[in-house]
Amino acid sequence: MSEILTELQVRYDRLKGQAVLDEAAQALIADLFAEAERLQASNLTLRRTILKSSSKESRMSTKLRDALYE
Repeated sequence: MSEILTELQVRYDRLKGQAVLDEAAQALIADLFAEAERLQASNLTLRRTILKSSSKESRMSTKLRDALYE
């Protein structure tokens, strides 16, 4: 979990401990945290995929690349 999500989770736990939120609000916030974590994991997977695909494109040797650019 990222630092921002961790900080938000701590703030949420403090509010929950003070009994400021009703059950429906707690359930909604818990669902939102779960969705945020899922989206963050998906984002990380997509970033890795993009990095892998972009690194494969530039595997051309420097001599070949120089010859093509001339």
